[in-house]
Amino acid sequence: MTQSQIDYTTCVIGALAQMTGKSCSFIYNKLHSAGIIKDYLVGAFDVLHTFSLEYVAEDVIQLMKRKGVDLC
Repeated sequence: MTQSQIDYTTCVIGALAQMTGKSCSFIYNKLHSAGIIKDYLVGAFDVLHTFSLEYVAEDVIQLMKRKGVDLC
């Protein structure tokens, strides 16, 4: 993982924490256990980083719901 990918993932986690009212560590653990960080945020970094954090955070919430994991 590059430093840019780490920075971006951190920003998305922060946006999700603000949107859901959960801690960053809670969000990180949920995303990590579901494989979202590696498979989605890092895997699609080249495309995702061109979108707003709000858009990506909402997309991650929907992806997590489809995987049966609720962030709220």
